Amino acid sequence: MFCKTPFAVLITILIGATTLTAQAQPKYGHMNLGNLLEMMPDTKKANEAMKLYTDSLSVKDSVMTSAFQTAYAALEKEYNAGLLTPVQAQTRQAELQKQQEVIQKFEQDAQQMAAARREQLLTPILSKVETAIKDVAKEKGYLMIFDTSAGVTLFAAEADDVTALVKQKLGL
Repeated sequence: MFCKTPFAVLITILIGATTLTAQAQPKYGHMNLGNLLEMMPDTKKANEAMKLYTDSLSVKDSVMTSAFQTAYAALEKEYNAGLLTPVQAQTRQAELQKQQEVIQKFEQDAQQMAAARREQLLTPILSKVETAIKDVAKEKGYLMIFDTSAGVTLFAAEADDVTALVKQKLGL
């Protein structure tokens, strides 16, 4: 028969609290997100699509730059040969100035378009990985999972590398 003295109640509470504390130990995991992304076929496809896109922008820039250089060389040749009046030379220089501004604007726009395209290609991949990481964290009871590829963690106590679990969740 159990005695209901204050001491027995206190011991029961302490044992229960110790059991709860032991069960509630936070679990921490880590993984290298960069390495995981490199392993994914989706990332490889996205990188290939990105290269095709940036190459097409580069070709357009090269064509525009080449046309500008040709027009500039023709102007210089005609001017040096004395074939242009000062007004004609000034008009052609203004046209070349506008052409150069168009090229510069295209180059700025191309950088923005490339960044937008990269985001468009990578967002679904990152979303898929994020879902897998969250699923692993929930299923295995992790309080936090750190990305070691960022190089920000200065110290980490012993933690589980969850890369294999996330790869399994992603079917890799």
